Amino acid sequence: MHTRSRPVAVLLAVLLLAAAVLGVRALPASSAETTLEGIDVGTSQADLDFAAAGRAGVAFAIVKAGGSQIVSSPYVSPYYTRQVDSARSAGMKVGHYWLTGDYQTPTAAADYFVDHLHGYVAGDVLAVDDEVLDTSKVLWDDAKVATFLNRVKSRVPTAVLWFYTGADNLRTKGPWTSTIATGAKLWVASYGVNDGTYHQTPDIGSAYPSYAAHQYTSTAALYGVAKLDRDRAFASAFSAGAASPGPTPTPSPAPTLPKTTTQSDGVPGTVFWQRAQHWLAIEDGYTGPIDGKPGVNTYQALQRDLTAHWGYRGPVDGVPGTATYQAWQRQAAHYGYTGPIDGDPGPATYRALATFLNEDRWD
Repeated sequence: MHTRSRPVAVLLAVLLLAAAVLGVRALPASSAETTLEGIDVGTSQADLDFAAAGRAGVAFAIVKAGGSQIVSSPYVSPYYTRQVDSARSAGMKVGHYWLTGDYQTPTAAADYFVDHLHGYVAGDVLAVDDEVLDTSKVLWDDAKVATFLNRVKSRVPTAVLWFYTGADNLRTKGPWTSTIATGAKLWVASYGVNDGTYHQTPDIGSAYPSYAAHQYTSTAALYGVAKLDRDRAFASAFSAGAASPGPTPTPSPAPTLPKTTTQSDGVPGTVFWQRAQHWLAIEDGYTGPIDGKPGVNTYQALQRDLTAHWGYRGPVDGVPGTATYQAWQRQAAHYGYTGPIDGDPGPATYRALATFLNEDRWD
Protein backbone atom coordinates (compact mmCIF):
# COMPACT_ATOMS: atom_id res chain seq x y z
CA MET A 1 0.00 0.00 0.00
CA HIS A 2 2.71 2.49 0.91
CA THR A 3 4.60 1.95 -2.34
CA ARG A 4 1.56 3.20 -4.34
CA SER A 5 0.59 6.22 -2.22
CA ARG A 6 2.97 8.68 -3.90
CA PRO A 7 1.84 7.98 -7.52
CA VAL A 8 -1.81 8.19 -6.45
CA ALA A 9 -1.22 11.51 -4.72
CA VAL A 10 0.55 12.87 -7.79
CA LEU A 11 -2.26 11.72 -10.06
CA LEU A 12 -4.86 13.32 -7.81
CA ALA A 13 -2.95 16.61 -7.83
CA VAL A 14 -2.76 16.54 -11.63
CA LEU A 15 -6.50 15.88 -11.94
CA LEU A 16 -7.38 18.69 -9.54
CA LEU A 17 -5.10 21.09 -11.42
CA ALA A 18 -6.70 20.10 -14.73
CA ALA A 19 -10.16 20.67 -13.30
CA ALA A 20 -9.17 24.13 -12.12
CA VAL A 21 -7.66 25.03 -15.50
CA LEU A 22 -10.73 23.82 -17.39
CA GLY A 23 -13.15 25.57 -15.06
CA VAL A 24 -14.87 22.33 -13.95
CA ARG A 25 -17.06 22.91 -10.90
CA ALA A 26 -16.40 20.80 -7.85
CA LEU A 27 -19.25 18.65 -6.63
CA PRO A 28 -20.92 19.62 -3.36
CA ALA A 29 -19.53 18.09 -0.20
CA SER A 30 -22.36 15.54 -0.23
CA SER A 31 -21.27 14.16 -3.61
CA ALA A 32 -19.53 11.23 -1.92
CA GLU A 33 -22.92 10.02 -0.74
CA THR A 34 -24.98 7.29 -2.29
CA THR A 35 -27.23 8.63 -5.03
CA LEU A 36 -30.72 7.42 -5.89
CA GLU A 37 -32.44 7.47 -9.27
CA GLY A 38 -35.94 8.88 -9.37
CA ILE A 39 -38.70 10.42 -11.45
CA ASP A 40 -41.22 13.22 -11.09
CA VAL A 41 -44.67 12.83 -12.59
CA GLY A 42 -47.85 14.71 -13.38
CA THR A 43 -50.76 14.64 -15.78
CA SER A 44 -48.63 13.75 -18.81
CA GLN A 45 -47.47 10.56 -17.12
CA ALA A 46 -50.96 9.17 -16.46
CA ASP A 47 -50.07 5.83 -18.04
CA LEU A 48 -46.67 5.34 -16.43
CA ASP A 49 -45.94 1.77 -15.34
CA PHE A 50 -44.69 2.30 -11.79
CA ALA A 51 -44.12 -1.40 -11.22
CA ALA A 52 -41.75 -1.54 -14.21
CA ALA A 53 -39.98 1.59 -12.99
CA GLY A 54 -39.52 0.06 -9.57
CA ARG A 55 -38.10 -3.14 -11.04
CA ALA A 56 -35.68 -1.02 -13.08
CA GLY A 57 -34.28 0.56 -9.91
CA VAL A 58 -36.23 3.81 -9.68
CA ALA A 59 -36.06 4.57 -5.98
CA PHE A 60 -38.31 7.60 -5.63
CA ALA A 61 -41.17 9.43 -7.32
CA ILE A 62 -42.17 13.05 -6.73
CA VAL A 63 -45.85 13.38 -7.69
CA LYS A 64 -47.67 16.54 -8.71
CA ALA A 65 -50.40 17.26 -6.17
CA GLY A 66 -51.76 20.37 -7.86
CA GLY A 67 -51.05 24.02 -8.43
CA SER A 68 -52.11 27.64 -8.61
CA GLN A 69 -50.85 28.59 -12.08
CA ILE A 70 -54.17 28.66 -13.95
CA VAL A 71 -57.20 30.93 -13.67
CA SER A 72 -59.37 28.22 -12.09
CA SER A 73 -56.78 27.51 -9.38
CA PRO A 74 -56.39 25.91 -6.97
CA TYR A 75 -56.79 22.37 -8.21
CA VAL A 76 -55.78 18.81 -7.43
CA SER A 77 -53.88 17.05 -10.21
CA PRO A 78 -56.24 14.48 -11.77
CA TYR A 79 -53.89 11.50 -11.37
CA TYR A 80 -52.33 12.52 -8.06
CA THR A 81 -54.08 9.92 -5.91
CA ARG A 82 -53.42 7.06 -8.31
CA GLN A 83 -49.78 8.01 -8.85
CA VAL A 84 -49.02 8.28 -5.13
CA ASP A 85 -50.59 4.88 -4.49
CA SER A 86 -48.78 3.31 -7.46
CA ALA A 87 -45.40 4.69 -6.43
CA ARG A 88 -45.91 3.49 -2.88
CA SER A 89 -46.95 0.04 -4.10
CA ALA A 90 -43.79 -0.13 -6.22
CA GLY A 91 -41.67 0.37 -3.10
CA MET A 92 -40.54 3.91 -3.93
CA LYS A 93 -39.93 6.83 -1.64
CA VAL A 94 -42.75 9.30 -2.31
CA GLY A 95 -42.85 13.06 -2.58
CA HIS A 96 -45.67 15.50 -3.31
CA TYR A 97 -45.17 18.80 -5.10
CA TRP A 98 -47.16 22.00 -5.60
CA LEU A 99 -46.76 24.22 -8.67
CA THR A 100 -46.62 27.95 -7.87
CA GLY A 101 -48.63 30.56 -9.73
CA ASP A 102 -50.30 33.94 -9.79
CA TYR A 103 -53.75 32.87 -8.58
CA GLN A 104 -53.18 32.20 -4.87
CA THR A 105 -51.19 33.73 -2.09
CA PRO A 106 -48.39 31.51 -0.77
CA THR A 107 -50.24 30.90 2.50
CA ALA A 108 -53.50 29.98 0.77
CA ALA A 109 -51.64 27.71 -1.63
CA ALA A 110 -49.80 25.98 1.22
CA ASP A 111 -53.04 25.37 3.10
CA TYR A 112 -54.78 23.97 0.05
CA PHE A 113 -51.77 21.75 -0.68
CA VAL A 114 -51.70 20.33 2.85
CA ASP A 115 -55.48 19.98 3.06
CA HIS A 116 -55.48 17.85 -0.10
CA LEU A 117 -52.45 15.65 0.54
CA HIS A 118 -53.16 12.03 -0.30
CA GLY A 119 -51.50 9.11 1.41
CA TYR A 120 -48.99 11.26 3.27
CA VAL A 121 -46.53 9.31 5.42
CA ALA A 122 -44.22 10.98 7.94
CA GLY A 123 -40.92 11.68 6.18
CA ASP A 124 -42.40 12.16 2.72
CA VAL A 125 -40.99 15.00 0.65
CA LEU A 126 -43.24 18.05 0.29
CA ALA A 127 -41.90 20.28 -2.48
CA VAL A 128 -42.68 23.68 -3.96
CA ASP A 129 -42.13 23.89 -7.73
CA ASP A 130 -41.21 27.49 -8.50
CA GLU A 131 -41.52 28.12 -12.23
CA VAL A 132 -43.77 30.11 -14.58
CA LEU A 133 -46.25 27.98 -16.54
CA ASP A 134 -49.62 28.26 -18.29
CA THR A 135 -51.34 31.63 -17.69
CA SER A 136 -49.16 32.72 -14.78
CA LYS A 137 -46.64 35.48 -15.47
CA VAL A 138 -44.52 35.94 -12.36
CA LEU A 139 -41.94 33.68 -10.71
CA TRP A 140 -42.34 33.49 -6.94
CA ASP A 141 -39.51 35.35 -5.22
CA ASP A 142 -37.61 34.37 -2.10
CA ALA A 143 -40.20 35.84 0.26
CA LYS A 144 -43.12 34.02 -1.34
CA VAL A 145 -41.31 30.67 -1.52
CA ALA A 146 -40.24 30.98 2.11
CA THR A 147 -43.77 31.90 3.21
CA PHE A 148 -45.16 28.81 1.47
CA LEU A 149 -42.50 26.50 2.93
CA ASN A 150 -42.81 27.86 6.45
CA ARG A 151 -46.58 27.42 6.33
CA VAL A 152 -46.21 23.83 5.13
CA LYS A 153 -43.60 23.16 7.82
CA SER A 154 -45.90 24.51 10.52
CA ARG A 155 -48.72 22.26 9.31
CA VAL A 156 -46.65 19.15 8.59
CA PRO A 157 -43.60 19.11 10.88
CA THR A 158 -42.66 15.54 9.87
CA ALA A 159 -42.18 16.45 6.19
CA VAL A 160 -38.90 16.84 4.32
CA LEU A 161 -39.08 20.16 2.44
CA TRP A 162 -37.69 20.62 -1.08
CA PHE A 163 -37.42 23.77 -3.17
CA TYR A 164 -37.50 23.19 -6.94
CA THR A 165 -36.43 25.70 -9.55
CA GLY A 166 -34.34 25.90 -12.71
CA ALA A 167 -30.62 26.55 -12.39
CA ASP A 168 -30.87 29.82 -14.35
CA ASN A 169 -33.65 31.16 -12.13
CA LEU A 170 -31.76 30.02 -9.05
CA ARG A 171 -28.64 31.97 -10.04
CA THR A 172 -30.37 35.11 -11.36
CA LYS A 173 -33.57 35.59 -9.33
CA GLY A 174 -32.13 35.40 -5.82
CA PRO A 175 -30.88 35.87 -3.26
CA TRP A 176 -32.75 33.00 -1.61
CA THR A 177 -31.82 33.86 1.96
CA SER A 178 -35.25 33.28 3.51
CA THR A 179 -35.80 30.08 1.55
CA ILE A 180 -32.46 28.70 2.71
CA ALA A 181 -33.44 29.58 6.28
CA THR A 182 -36.50 27.31 6.06
CA GLY A 183 -34.16 24.32 5.80
CA ALA A 184 -35.60 23.31 2.43
CA LYS A 185 -33.32 21.14 0.34
CA LEU A 186 -32.62 22.29 -3.21
CA TRP A 187 -34.06 20.30 -6.12
CA VAL A 188 -32.62 21.95 -9.21
CA ALA A 189 -33.44 21.49 -12.90
CA SER A 190 -30.43 21.56 -15.21
CA TYR A 191 -30.41 19.46 -18.37
CA GLY A 192 -27.37 20.17 -20.50
CA VAL A 193 -28.03 17.92 -23.50
CA ASN A 194 -31.67 17.04 -22.84
CA ASP A 195 -31.72 13.54 -24.31
CA GLY A 196 -32.99 11.38 -21.45
CA THR A 197 -29.59 10.57 -19.92
CA TYR A 198 -27.31 12.09 -17.30
CA HIS A 199 -24.52 14.33 -18.62
CA GLN A 200 -23.29 16.75 -15.97
CA THR A 201 -23.79 18.09 -12.47
CA PRO A 202 -25.78 21.32 -12.15
CA ASP A 203 -24.12 24.72 -11.90
CA ILE A 204 -25.77 26.47 -8.95
CA GLY A 205 -23.05 29.04 -8.43
CA SER A 206 -23.21 30.46 -4.92
CA ALA A 207 -26.99 30.83 -4.94
CA TYR A 208 -27.64 27.95 -2.53
CA PRO A 209 -25.34 26.12 -0.10
CA SER A 210 -25.64 22.84 -2.02
CA TYR A 211 -28.15 20.83 -3.98
CA ALA A 212 -29.87 17.65 -2.82
CA ALA A 213 -31.66 16.52 -5.99
CA HIS A 214 -31.07 17.15 -9.68
CA GLN A 215 -33.72 16.93 -12.40
CA TYR A 216 -31.43 16.15 -15.31
CA THR A 217 -33.76 15.50 -18.23
CA SER A 218 -37.38 15.95 -19.29
CA THR A 219 -37.41 13.75 -22.39
CA ALA A 220 -36.87 10.18 -21.20
CA ALA A 221 -39.07 7.65 -23.02
CA LEU A 222 -39.46 4.98 -20.34
CA TYR A 223 -41.99 2.83 -18.51
CA GLY A 224 -44.78 3.34 -21.03
CA VAL A 225 -44.67 7.12 -21.45
CA ALA A 226 -43.09 9.22 -24.19
CA LYS A 227 -41.68 12.03 -22.03
CA LEU A 228 -40.57 11.62 -18.45
CA ASP A 229 -38.57 13.78 -16.03
CA ARG A 230 -35.67 11.90 -14.47
CA ASP A 231 -33.95 12.90 -11.24
CA ARG A 232 -30.89 11.94 -9.25
CA ALA A 233 -30.82 12.66 -5.51
CA PHE A 234 -28.42 12.15 -2.66
CA ALA A 235 -29.65 9.75 0.01
CA SER A 236 -29.67 12.60 2.55
CA ALA A 237 -32.23 14.45 0.42
CA PHE A 238 -34.89 12.32 2.12
CA SER A 239 -33.73 13.02 5.66
CA ALA A 240 -35.42 15.72 7.69
CA GLY A 241 -32.23 16.39 9.60
CA ALA A 242 -32.97 17.90 12.96
CA ALA A 243 -36.70 18.09 12.43
CA SER A 244 -38.50 16.51 15.34
CA PRO A 245 -41.27 13.95 14.92
CA GLY A 246 -44.79 15.31 14.90
CA PRO A 247 -48.32 14.39 13.90
CA THR A 248 -49.55 13.81 10.41
CA PRO A 249 -51.16 16.90 8.87
CA THR A 250 -54.52 18.05 10.14
CA PRO A 251 -56.64 19.82 7.51
CA SER A 252 -57.82 23.32 8.31
CA PRO A 253 -61.47 23.55 9.28
CA ALA A 254 -63.66 24.02 6.23
CA PRO A 255 -67.36 24.67 5.77
CA THR A 256 -69.35 21.46 5.89
CA LEU A 257 -71.76 20.72 3.08
CA PRO A 258 -75.23 19.50 4.08
CA LYS A 259 -76.33 16.02 3.09
CA THR A 260 -78.37 15.87 -0.08
CA THR A 261 -82.03 14.89 0.05
CA THR A 262 -81.54 13.18 -3.33
CA GLN A 263 -80.87 9.97 -1.38
CA SER A 264 -84.57 9.90 -0.51
CA ASP A 265 -86.33 11.83 -3.28
CA GLY A 266 -84.18 10.91 -6.29
CA VAL A 267 -84.06 14.50 -7.57
CA PRO A 268 -80.51 15.82 -8.17
CA GLY A 269 -80.62 19.41 -6.87
CA THR A 270 -78.04 22.01 -5.89
CA VAL A 271 -76.68 20.18 -2.85
CA PHE A 272 -76.35 16.94 -4.81
CA TRP A 273 -74.17 18.73 -7.36
CA GLN A 274 -72.22 20.64 -4.71
CA ARG A 275 -71.26 17.38 -3.09
CA ALA A 276 -70.44 15.90 -6.51
CA GLN A 277 -68.20 18.88 -7.29
CA HIS A 278 -66.49 18.57 -3.91
CA TRP A 279 -65.83 14.87 -4.56
CA LEU A 280 -64.51 15.60 -8.05
CA ALA A 281 -62.29 18.43 -6.75
CA ILE A 282 -60.68 16.06 -4.26
CA GLU A 283 -60.33 13.05 -6.51
CA ASP A 284 -60.38 14.11 -10.16
CA GLY A 285 -58.98 17.58 -10.72
CA TYR A 286 -62.17 19.63 -10.80
CA THR A 287 -61.10 23.27 -10.37
CA GLY A 288 -64.34 25.21 -10.64
CA PRO A 289 -66.57 26.64 -7.90
CA ILE A 290 -68.56 24.40 -5.55
CA ASP A 291 -71.79 26.08 -6.60
CA GLY A 292 -74.04 23.14 -7.43
CA LYS A 293 -74.29 24.21 -11.07
CA PRO A 294 -72.71 21.49 -13.22
CA GLY A 295 -71.03 22.68 -16.39
CA VAL A 296 -68.29 21.54 -18.75
CA ASN A 297 -65.60 21.48 -16.03
CA THR A 298 -67.79 19.41 -13.71
CA TYR A 299 -68.63 16.88 -16.41
CA GLN A 300 -65.03 16.66 -17.60
CA ALA A 301 -63.93 15.76 -14.08
CA LEU A 302 -66.78 13.26 -13.85
CA GLN A 303 -65.71 11.68 -17.14
CA ARG A 304 -62.13 11.42 -15.89
CA ASP A 305 -63.33 9.53 -12.85
CA LEU A 306 -65.61 7.29 -14.89
CA THR A 307 -62.73 6.56 -17.27
CA ALA A 308 -60.47 5.57 -14.39
CA HIS A 309 -62.97 3.45 -12.46
CA TRP A 310 -66.23 2.69 -14.24
CA GLY A 311 -65.47 1.69 -17.82
CA TYR A 312 -66.19 4.97 -19.62
CA ARG A 313 -64.44 4.99 -23.01
CA GLY A 314 -65.80 8.15 -24.58
CA PRO A 315 -64.19 11.58 -24.97
CA VAL A 316 -63.44 13.71 -21.91
CA ASP A 317 -65.20 16.70 -23.44
CA GLY A 318 -67.53 17.80 -20.67
CA VAL A 319 -70.60 16.92 -22.73
CA PRO A 320 -72.41 14.03 -21.03
CA GLY A 321 -74.17 11.56 -23.26
CA THR A 322 -75.44 8.01 -23.07
CA ALA A 323 -71.97 6.51 -22.52
CA THR A 324 -71.27 8.91 -19.66
CA TYR A 325 -74.51 8.06 -17.91
CA GLN A 326 -74.09 4.33 -18.50
CA ALA A 327 -70.73 4.47 -16.73
CA TRP A 328 -72.25 6.51 -13.90
CA GLN A 329 -74.99 3.92 -13.56
CA ARG A 330 -72.27 1.28 -13.19
CA GLN A 331 -70.98 3.27 -10.23
CA ALA A 332 -74.54 3.62 -8.92
CA ALA A 333 -74.92 -0.17 -9.04
CA HIS A 334 -72.30 -0.39 -6.30
CA TYR A 335 -74.52 1.76 -4.09
CA GLY A 336 -77.84 0.00 -4.46
CA TYR A 337 -79.01 0.77 -8.00
CA THR A 338 -80.61 -2.32 -9.57
CA GLY A 339 -82.04 -0.92 -12.78
CA PRO A 340 -80.81 -1.21 -16.37
CA ILE A 341 -77.48 0.25 -17.54
CA ASP A 342 -79.18 2.18 -20.31
CA GLY A 343 -77.67 5.65 -20.01
CA ASP A 344 -81.02 7.18 -19.06
CA PRO A 345 -80.70 8.07 -15.37
CA GLY A 346 -83.83 8.46 -13.29
CA PRO A 347 -84.63 8.76 -9.59
CA ALA A 348 -83.32 5.27 -8.81
CA THR A 349 -79.94 6.10 -10.34
CA TYR A 350 -79.67 9.38 -8.48
CA ARG A 351 -80.78 7.91 -5.15
CA ALA A 352 -77.92 5.39 -5.37
CA LEU A 353 -75.39 8.03 -6.40
CA ALA A 354 -76.55 10.23 -3.53
CA THR A 355 -75.81 7.35 -1.15
CA PHE A 356 -72.20 7.61 -2.28
CA LEU A 357 -72.12 11.42 -2.24
CA ASN A 358 -73.61 11.57 1.26
CA GLU A 359 -70.59 9.76 2.72
CA ASP A 360 -68.92 11.91 5.36
CA ARG A 361 -65.70 12.21 3.39
CA TRP A 362 -67.47 14.45 0.84
CA ASP A 363 -68.82 16.89 3.48
